[in-house]
Amino acid sequence: MSSEQDTARHLIVDTDTLGINDDALALHYLFALARTPQLITTVFGNSTATASAGHARALARHHLLDIDVVQGREKPLWWYEPLRQDVRAVIAALPADTYVASLRPDDAGFWETDLQGGPAPEALAAALKHSRGADVLALGPLTNIARAVRQLAPSILVRHRLFISGGSIKGGNVTEHAEFNAFADPEALKVCLSAGWESLVMVPLEVLQAPRLGPAAVDRIRRTDTPLGQALDKLERESPRGESKDREPIWDVVAASVMADDTLPSRAETGTISVDTDPANWGAIRFRQGDGPHRLVTHIDPDAVLRRFEAVVSQPRSSR
Repeated sequence: MSSEQDTARHLIVDTDTLGINDDALALHYLFALARTPQLITTVFGNSTATASAGHARALARHHLLDIDVVQGREKPLWWYEPLRQDVRAVIAALPADTYVASLRPDDAGFWETDLQGGPAPEALAAALKHSRGADVLALGPLTNIARAVRQLAPSILVRHRLFISGGSIKGGNVTEHAEFNAFADPEALKVCLSAGWESLVMVPLEVLQAPRLGPAAVDRIRRTDTPLGQALDKLERESPRGESKDREPIWDVVAASVMADDTLPSRAETGTISVDTDPANWGAIRFRQGDGPHRLVTHIDPDAVLRRFEAVVSQPRSSR
């Protein structure tokens, strides 16, 4: 294989992209790499699935790409009583500055309505049925993917690979043990972990956080006549970075790189990943090393990720 993974495989990206967040940076990277998704589905998380769909469509248009973007679910699998109120109470007890995005406990529009959202799970299931082999890249809560899994026979899932951005072994960013994507819908993650994929790879928070896109790199990218260069330049002019050490985290870029570039220096362990769905440890990940169906990425070369990301997104369209 080349540095790009097998491009004969279809790519499906499930995302909660918003503005120039790490999801958007991962999409810019994949588009510039010419690893274009056949389907993008959106899910609640950083915002609503509706808002994320609009952002994904705009980003694809900026790259002059015609990609099917399907709005997904606005509520997690655990949307039933009394669990819904138990989880809301857990979130309400968190420190006020905890990032919970669309799960804010005071957001009545989220907690007190039952709007389920769009048909992304059905679109995902149909795409997987018709594909001989697809890579599914999960950049947000796994609600859409879990609902698609429930519609598919094992003989279909075994053709496809799932790459998960999120979860945490060494410490969370919502609670002490839980990372946001796992915390937002651990029941969906549990469904995905128990499904019979060809392979399942998790890139946890402690690995996602390793690379930092510094101001010098941001400024170099801003000076390129590329979709990301234009977007970063507009963002910097409208919302100056100031003394911040980096413009945005590039967590999902790391997961996209693990999926798309098999020459990226990295290490992974084989074993069994599980997730806690008890409200007391909601979204906590456990890993048992040994024979098992899962791979947990334990290390990547952060400098290699940064070099390759900048090189790819800085290419003018005419040279791709």
